[in-house]
Amino acid sequence: MKEEEKLSSEKKIKKLKKETILLLSIIIMIILIDQVSKIIIQKIGQVNLVEGILNLEIIQNKKAAYGIGSNSTIMYVVSNVIILGIICKFITTQNQFVDRKLKIFLSFIVAGGSSNVIDRLLRGYVTEFIHFTAFTNLPVFNLADIFVLVGWIAIAAIFASFTIKEWRSKEREKILKDESKKE
Repeated sequence: MKEEEKLSSEKKIKKLKKETILLLSIIIMIILIDQVSKIIIQKIGQVNLVEGILNLEIIQNKKAAYGIGSNSTIMYVVSNVIILGIICKFITTQNQFVDRKLKIFLSFIVAGGSSNVIDRLLRGYVTEFIHFTAFTNLPVFNLADIFVLVGWIAIAAIFASFTIKEWRSKEREKILKDESKKE
């Protein structure tokens, strides 16, 4: 019996290592893609990709998301590091309760947030460059912002799906319970 437990434990450790490598790879790749895109746009400058719809133009965002808040780089770095730390702690401490899909989307958020923190530390601002000019209320953003947004939307969808499944399951249980009382 102890041999089986040892083998099972070794399998779990191997699985955890593979998953950790996957998540770290995702984070590193997203950070690299975002940072390289910012370097490229700095070199080429403004580009009108689709007339009246999409421009690439450099904006130095010293404020928070969507330009909200003050110009306090230290405040944003500290608050972002705290949030990213909480997410990483959640992933590691709740490992057995969190499925791979959720961890991947949390990694999107960690990567995008980390890349923007890197900007703030290296440049004192976040480089934003994707501008949909056709949508006047839409802020200028970068690839890191896209990954953060996709991560949060996917997590919301996962939680909504889980909640709906739980609700349906409880409804079925209630119906079965009511039917058994009738008999």
